[in-house]
Amino acid sequence: MVRRCALLLLVPAAGVVAGCSNPSASEVRDVAAAFSAGDPAARCAMIAASTVQTLEREEQQPCVDAVGQLPLGTGPVVSVDVWGEDALVHLTDDTLFLTVTRSGWQISAGACEPQPDAPYVCQLEAS
Repeated sequence: MVRRCALLLLVPAAGVVAGCSNPSASEVRDVAAAFSAGDPAARCAMIAASTVQTLEREEQQPCVDAVGQLPLGTGPVVSVDVWGEDALVHLTDDTLFLTVTRSGWQISAGACEPQPDAPYVCQLEAS
């Protein structure tokens, strides 16, 4: 099931430049790299709880089974942009959104494709 991801990133130009030097960027990079290399169980542990709940409800199966059916990327991290408690990560074969939770940085959306003049379309996201 494809859902629209209405994540709008309105950031001043200075924030984009500073995003790469943000100390959180290395943490985000590490989480995204581990996620892209992980098996379904490891990936589910890195997904934000609200996103897991939406996935399990919509697919009517446990996260481990459902996430294995999504076209989530497995490539290396190409770029990381951090804005406060949110981040955008481009892999060679996917785009991920991350957010800070009590457990640290977690995946809030994945299997995302940019759309011309519209938000990303993500197959993994919270409702």
